[in-house]
Amino acid sequence: MFRNITRIGWVSVRHYAKDVRFGMEARSLLLQGVNIIANAMATTLGPCGRNVLIEQLLISPRITKDGATVANNVQLKDRRWNLGAQLMRQAANNTHNNVGDGTTTATILARGMACQGIQTTRAGQVNVHLLREGILEGSRVVSQTLSEMSVSVETIGQVEAVAKVALNGNECQAELIGDTILELGEEGVILLKESHSSKDEVKIQEGLSLPAGYCSPFFAMSTDGDTLEMGNCLLLLTLAKIDQMTQILPALEMAKVRQQPLLIIAPHFSSEVLKALVLNLLQGRVQVCAVKAPGFGDEQREQMRDLAVAMGASLLEDASWLSKLTEEDLGEVVSAIVDAKTTHILQPINACEEEVEKRIGHIRELIDEAGTDQEQNQLKKRLGRLQGHLATIYVGGSSELEVAERKDRFRDALLAVRVAIRDGVVPGGGCAFLRCIPALQKLPVAQVPEHQMGREIVRDALRLPSYTIALNAGANPDEVVRKVLAESGNFGFDAATGDFCDLVARGIVDPTNVLRAAVSGAAGIASLLATTEVLITEQPVKPKIPKNQVTRDLARLIGM
Repeated sequence: MFRNITRIGWVSVRHYAKDVRFGMEARSLLLQGVNIIANAMATTLGPCGRNVLIEQLLISPRITKDGATVANNVQLKDRRWNLGAQLMRQAANNTHNNVGDGTTTATILARGMACQGIQTTRAGQVNVHLLREGILEGSRVVSQTLSEMSVSVETIGQVEAVAKVALNGNECQAELIGDTILELGEEGVILLKESHSSKDEVKIQEGLSLPAGYCSPFFAMSTDGDTLEMGNCLLLLTLAKIDQMTQILPALEMAKVRQQPLLIIAPHFSSEVLKALVLNLLQGRVQVCAVKAPGFGDEQREQMRDLAVAMGASLLEDASWLSKLTEEDLGEVVSAIVDAKTTHILQPINACEEEVEKRIGHIRELIDEAGTDQEQNQLKKRLGRLQGHLATIYVGGSSELEVAERKDRFRDALLAVRVAIRDGVVPGGGCAFLRCIPALQKLPVAQVPEHQMGREIVRDALRLPSYTIALNAGANPDEVVRKVLAESGNFGFDAATGDFCDLVARGIVDPTNVLRAAVSGAAGIASLLATTEVLITEQPVKPKIPKNQVTRDLARLIGM
């Protein structure tokens, strides 16, 4: 039994190992956390959204308008409230991971659906599972309507319009992104770095990008974020599986003698080797990073040969070649940037242009001879990688806080542009969601009452993004929503200027897939909250702080 019930006189006392809450009380506690995180994120929505200042222990605070960053920094003291906040954070992170933007919109929609769903369950006997089906059905109708409304992105002007919305109306930064994509093409790789000046700049560099990141996050422990940057870096490329440290000791010794960082790309690293490399890095002997070679089998071999030619390095086919390693076998590049998913290698120093051109010509011949579309696409990826140029946007500002905040906005804008190019755009400012309301109203009345209730919950929540944008802009949100609903097409509210107009003509658009992901994620989390019946959390335990003065001061510093 999870509980024991004893009697003391006339009083019944329930003893739990954990705190357990039931029914409406449990849902109300979750809703407290949902409201706190949603209110914090809602303030950032739209061109007139406010900034959020986040405390960071022992370093300067961070200022941001990025919804995902705000969500990840909300931690509530009450464990039950915090569970609700965690569910909202999950909705935000799922949307961010899928499409890179729309986290605040997803949270606002999820809060609206959750509040109405919980209110519906409070009203009387409702089958919550049928209600959940109705909410999910409504979200699917909205998603389909958004797809039908979508318009493809065909000009750089449209690209800049998408970027401008994500950058809160900054035209100069939007033009910078547009010019960079025009230079590199749709599939070009764009990196972000902090500038030493107050201006934003773009530099186009030779290099390539691999769809593989570091094998262990500990390689990036010495940096502020999750990205490792190595300058004037040596490059070891091999097809041998690295199972023992002795296989790569010659390369490590060369890197130590030359006092240069070392990037190792191989098909496999044993756990013992990774532990030894991380320990070596933490002890400050040699800056090193291990990256798993992209692809499998023959495709992996060909990609590694492409990389070796492009970087001016030798591809060491097996372990016997590693034992005979010489300095000429190592490639050398001006910079290597590695994160969890990608590796960017910039400006090879010893690459032979003739060899690179021969390799490019060989791949073009293979493309002409390719028998399937899949094979042709793989070859085109390899060709683009060999011909590739990388752009680095150096983000400037007058202070570290400003640079970090502008960098967040640039990152969101780049992700939004990628999604828009791939899937098209719809009217922005919450207008697209309002145009989905008639599609829900035109559906035949559901035979199951709970299904109809679920559709109505989604319908009412669709008003919230437009309402919140107007509220942040200081307008009358009820009047704004009423006027936009009374019209049709692209007519909507421009929060930056405070007037009504054709949003698409003015360049106020949102990527279609961002809105689709937001409404789908919101419906999933909201239906989960509405169907929750029991809430189990750990009992709060007051930490025991030693009497030593140093530890007391440290505990006070971190809020214990």
